[in-house]
Amino acid sequence: LPHRCRLFIHSSLSQCLTLYPLCCFPYGHCHMAASMAALGGIAIVHCNCTSSQQATIIRSAKSLRVPVTESGADGEWMVGAAIRTRESDRERLEHLVKAGANVVVLDSSQGNSMQQPFTRCHGVPVIADGGISNSGHIVKALVLGATTVMMGSFLANGQRVKKYLGMGSLEAMTKGSNQRYLGDTAKLKIAQGVVGAVVDKGSVLKFIPYTMQAVKQGFQDLGASSRPSAHELLRSGTLTLEVRTSAAQAEGGVHGLVSYEKKSF
Repeated sequence: LPHRCRLFIHSSLSQCLTLYPLCCFPYGHCHMAASMAALGGIAIVHCNCTSSQQATIIRSAKSLRVPVTESGADGEWMVGAAIRTRESDRERLEHLVKAGANVVVLDSSQGNSMQQPFTRCHGVPVIADGGISNSGHIVKALVLGATTVMMGSFLANGQRVKKYLGMGSLEAMTKGSNQRYLGDTAKLKIAQGVVGAVVDKGSVLKFIPYTMQAVKQGFQDLGASSRPSAHELLRSGTLTLEVRTSAAQAEGGVHGLVSYEKKSF
């Protein structure tokens, strides 16, 4: 098995941008964007606002300095930005470039229409998005071909409660996401998401290093030293995935105890 210190799980989000395979959509929070960059990941600033507001968030995030552990990055933080494909977004793109965005992501609510065979043949990076709730999900997504994993509610989730805003909710639509769901011209808007509350998991500066160590543990268990080596093991049939029943998942987890305490870090 490869030694955990020799595991290389970084990903190429573009031809010239290599980072930890973690990203998030900070809803207007430049501090979250700076923290993700400091830890080797990247935040993609949403486009549910005016181009000047989006550019301001990028500039603010890149100018911040946050206390990080030895895994932090030096120099200017890398920050990405989402953009749509409408004619008006040409001007938005100019604002984002001037603000210093390191990467621009095409934002689509139907991104799953791009098939993996096409992306693999043409070297297009794939962001796995939806339902990521533990490090095991991250390992599976990366092994199956994802370049980067969108964290979403994984980072929104101690006892403190914070607001979770679904991009398809009516509240988010009133703040700009209606274009994403083609509802900007509709008089009657139909919600495609919800607004709720999740339990805060604590500082991202502690949680991300813990998560990445858990991902490395997963790759070590698979006998893979990197993402490409895991893909090769899967293609060759050396590594296989199996569907487990809910009963098998329950038996494989903590069970039979009246109570237990789990501390992540």
